[in-house]
Amino acid sequence: MGEKSEAQQPELATNDGYPKLSERQARALEQAVYNVTMKPQLTFTPRAEPETPSRRWWIEDAETLPRDDSSYLCETCRHIDINYLVHSPTVQALEEVTLCPLKDIVANDKCVFCRLLTAAMKDAAGNRKLFTQVGGKDMICKLRTIPTGFDHRCTLLVSLYPAPDKSDGFNHLIFQTCQPREKRFDENTTQNRHCIQSPQIDFDQARAWYQNCLDGQCGSNPIPPPAKSICTGFRLMDVERHCIVPYERQCNYVALSYVWGGIETIRNLKKTRQSLEVDGALLRKEYPLPRTIKDAMLIVRELGERYLWVDSLCIVQDDELDKGTQIAAMNQIYTSAILTIAAVSGIKADSGLAGVGEEIRAFRQHIEKVQSVYLTNSPTTFTTTVDESVWNSRAWTLQERIMSPRVLFVAKDRCFYACKHRQKVLMESVDNTEDGLARELVVSGYEESTANMIPSAKDVNTVCYSTIVESYTSRHLTYESDILIAFQGIETLLRPLFRSDFIFGLPRSELDSQLLWQHAGPCARRRDPFTGIAMFPSWSWAGWVGEIFCKKWENLSRIKWIEGEKGKTFSGKDFRYPKGASTDLFKSIAFRQKWKGALKHRVPYYMEKSEPDKYFLHPTAPEEERILGPNLKSGTNYLVFEAETTDAFEIGLDHFLPHSLFEQKCTHDKHVVCPLLLHDSGNFIGGYVMVPGEITMRLSNDDAHAYDFIRISRTRTWEQDDRGEEDPDLLNDSEAITLEKSYFPDRPDMKTSSNAYACDPRRFDLTKPWCLYNIMFVEWKEGVAYRIGVGQMHIDAWAQANPKTKNVVLG
Repeated sequence: MGEKSEAQQPELATNDGYPKLSERQARALEQAVYNVTMKPQLTFTPRAEPETPSRRWWIEDAETLPRDDSSYLCETCRHIDINYLVHSPTVQALEEVTLCPLKDIVANDKCVFCRLLTAAMKDAAGNRKLFTQVGGKDMICKLRTIPTGFDHRCTLLVSLYPAPDKSDGFNHLIFQTCQPREKRFDENTTQNRHCIQSPQIDFDQARAWYQNCLDGQCGSNPIPPPAKSICTGFRLMDVERHCIVPYERQCNYVALSYVWGGIETIRNLKKTRQSLEVDGALLRKEYPLPRTIKDAMLIVRELGERYLWVDSLCIVQDDELDKGTQIAAMNQIYTSAILTIAAVSGIKADSGLAGVGEEIRAFRQHIEKVQSVYLTNSPTTFTTTVDESVWNSRAWTLQERIMSPRVLFVAKDRCFYACKHRQKVLMESVDNTEDGLARELVVSGYEESTANMIPSAKDVNTVCYSTIVESYTSRHLTYESDILIAFQGIETLLRPLFRSDFIFGLPRSELDSQLLWQHAGPCARRRDPFTGIAMFPSWSWAGWVGEIFCKKWENLSRIKWIEGEKGKTFSGKDFRYPKGASTDLFKSIAFRQKWKGALKHRVPYYMEKSEPDKYFLHPTAPEEERILGPNLKSGTNYLVFEAETTDAFEIGLDHFLPHSLFEQKCTHDKHVVCPLLLHDSGNFIGGYVMVPGEITMRLSNDDAHAYDFIRISRTRTWEQDDRGEEDPDLLNDSEAITLEKSYFPDRPDMKTSSNAYACDPRRFDLTKPWCLYNIMFVEWKEGVAYRIGVGQMHIDAWAQANPKTKNVVLG
């Protein structure tokens, strides 16, 4: 007999009395909910190519002032409208403004702008001579604007042409507008007012930052008080008694984050533990303290605090139990610290802190009033100073930086201050809007960097996670086995954002989407240095040494997780929704209606209506309300899931040039991460995979290994802005694929096409919605698949390869 029509289908009651719907009715109802709660309508207006401005900065009838006038400008500078340039539109950055030859600028000591340029250049040259010629040619100064994105203001970039050799100094300087503070700047004083030099940290300013934060003046969300108890055996340095003391409940303490090594230094050991707890122990000659720790103690006293936590002295280094306990509590140690001092200027333990004690700072900041604008030479930025420091290259310092509620970054030229209340950092500066001593609660500044990598609100959880992991994997570890230990504190802070724990560094609730990370540079399996055995599973970034890139683009999972001995299957959605929602449509819809969806950078995210400031990649119920999974196969680090697989594609060793040249920079002589093309049975290119260079070299003549491609998820091209009318989660792949081989002769071939998806546009239709699969390339060993790389393939190429569904054990 044939199937009954929808009208003839009997209605079956659910547990709560609602009628059970047919599959078609259920899909229609889910689509209706999607239309109400998500389905963002985006319109993208193509921007016209900007026209280069033509001398809008030129002042035709510029006023000529006497040379002894305090506002005097030379013949060249008086025709330049500085006020226009610092407030100019973005398009002004396309035009370069030619100034005088450098030798004339140096000679024009009466011109306020030339004087500012000369002073800044001489300081940048340091002890070296300020050259005005290169190869017998006069150097010319040229000016260009740089949009800051703040208050419609621009900074001014002054460059030298031809550029001097690096050994001769510099080739450009940056100048910015400023609002000088009265206590540092008096317009009626002598010419010395033009130089601000701070060989030592301005402790008045540092205390003001710190005290304002403690008093709640810099934000409305108070930082929790120190924990009553940190961990067993937790101890501190007493900077007044100069010894190690046990932690007293809820006492304030400052933590130090610095670069170890470089010298043999004092450490807390079993044999020295008791002697270090005697008053004055840290003043004795047999226990010489590194300069960085000495200087940190001075800062603690200047801020009015008494206790300092330093890992080398507050953890018994040769006591494995004590060391393990303290490392496991690292999250609590740094989150409970009232402040963390980050020694970003140091490269070793004895480097000292610039501007404290013996370490003098040499940078000088100059100010001149040019026309109606105050200009100053910009010190090094937060990005250059902190993010590019040796300190910031260590894996351990990332969690120290992220977890600390307040951080005082002590850099070579100046200090920066960050707290959880602010998205911008404060800094030592002559500018009232940068140093944070203005009345505004939110600092106005030029810094686009932020010390707060874990936001308190309004950032998609997976985007936040990606940013952190990409930074973390680019850092260095002394011991490779620490890769997950040094990440534990970050996992603790990320857990509320995912409502989930982590499995080998990946969030359990979003495991299917986060399996698609890929290598961003040189990489190798992370192995035990003595046995050579892989330390962590291949599917986790922890299993590899090297920087990674996380895919943030939307993808629709196509795998089913297998749980337990009976092999029951679950989707990622089943694990995120409340218990029972996978079998009760009305319970699922009731949960879904509590959420609202939107797009950010063309990636969907969801917020619970009761907590609108927390952004999730998918609606996710609290842990206690749902089934927790996926889970590892018992007694192993294997993931088990059901997925389509195929081995029908030939891996070409020819590289996909757009990725090879611009992303991975592979060459014939040096292979880093190779984007290898995948050829179907007709030798058409259907996709690509990114494979580590060392593995690529053995693929050409490798008959000893079995390889497979696994379909992980479905996605769309970057150019496809429209997500379609239907809820993407309800898309049926069989309705989209074309099993018959197609051919589009009017479209460009692979050599002339500009597409970045490694699919032959004459063979596969890239205009289809959601036309790509994210795939994983694996190697089979004794029934276990091990990840080699990831890539993408056209959905038609995949379907025409006759894939098979199988259970995959991924190790």
